Amino acid sequence: MRSNLKGDDAILFNFTEFVFPFPLLDFPVVQAILVLQVYRICRRMGGGRQSAAVLCRKGAIMLRTYTLSPSLQSHGLHALLKATSKQTPCTEKTKQHCLAYIDRMQQVNAQPFPNPEKLVGCPVTEDNSCGMQTFFWGGQDKPRQKVLLYLHGGAYMNPPTSFHFKMLANLARGTGSMAVFPVYPKIPDHSYADTFPKLLALYDSLCAQYGPRQITLAGDSSGGGLALGFAYHLSDLGRPQPRQLLLICPWLDLHTDPEDLDLYEKLDPSLSPWRLRIMGEMWAGGHSQLSNPYVSPMFGDPARVAPITMITGTREVLYPDTMKFHRILDQKRLPHRTYVFEGMTHVFPAFPIPEARMAQRLMIYLLDHSL
Repeated sequence: MRSNLKGDDAILFNFTEFVFPFPLLDFPVVQAILVLQVYRICRRMGGGRQSAAVLCRKGAIMLRTYTLSPSLQSHGLHALLKATSKQTPCTEKTKQHCLAYIDRMQQVNAQPFPNPEKLVGCPVTEDNSCGMQTFFWGGQDKPRQKVLLYLHGGAYMNPPTSFHFKMLANLARGTGSMAVFPVYPKIPDHSYADTFPKLLALYDSLCAQYGPRQITLAGDSSGGGLALGFAYHLSDLGRPQPRQLLLICPWLDLHTDPEDLDLYEKLDPSLSPWRLRIMGEMWAGGHSQLSNPYVSPMFGDPARVAPITMITGTREVLYPDTMKFHRILDQKRLPHRTYVFEGMTHVFPAFPIPEARMAQRLMIYLLDHSL
């Protein structure tokens, strides 16, 4: 049955794990029948609540939208995020609370991050030679070792979470890659200008050991914006580009004022645009720097960087800017892939929900089949 599925359509093979979550699926014959039916339906339908619709595919340019109904776990995650978020109106009082929180995170980030061996399920090596705490795992002594350099999200303020490490561990394991996870400097003490030299030292060392064509540069949210901004920096310096860029729900414009902001702010259970703008200004080094492509890569020239793959959900305030950037890439006829998961929240691939497992399988396939 698997041999009949081609390319990223093979991801459909796994849709049944949350479309039909019944004990009957323990029987291989039933699994095969249901998979075949789901595959046939999805190939016939251009929309609907249980389909995968290809909206645009032109050579190396793709926009694909997954429209499966959100799982119960996804609905539960949305409710939890909504209940625990800091989505409050922008007032002088709430601004002060936001700044106080940033100050508290400053103290947290000053402490070394614990070794994540228990989270990733294998030995993890720590290195600080590039001026920042960096974790390595999964490397093998073999020719052409693939490297997955991952920049975590957190509004340039928060430390990484267990979800970041677990997702990266799955991606690295699935692709046979060595995972490289820097805990880069953050606001309010640091800006991109402090972080780029440290990332450059790390990237140069990886290029020297493995070669740039073996490196994938990836990141989620602010880490996705950092990955693309850093790729512009590499281009400006004349350094070789990595093999590819993987951006998960990226923060591409620190202005955070996309079209239809009011609509998506109501849909988003966790992100607060006015809070993001405060953190963005700190990361950029001031309001006047918000359009700098290094911090808002929406304003850069993507023709100068490696091929880009983007994963996003529709239930978040960063979704409109992701689609805006997709249109820029499309207009420039640049090789890229954009995957949209309807009804999913910010950085959903990192959370313990069925849709995340599907997205991770998709990313593993895409990482192994770069543009």
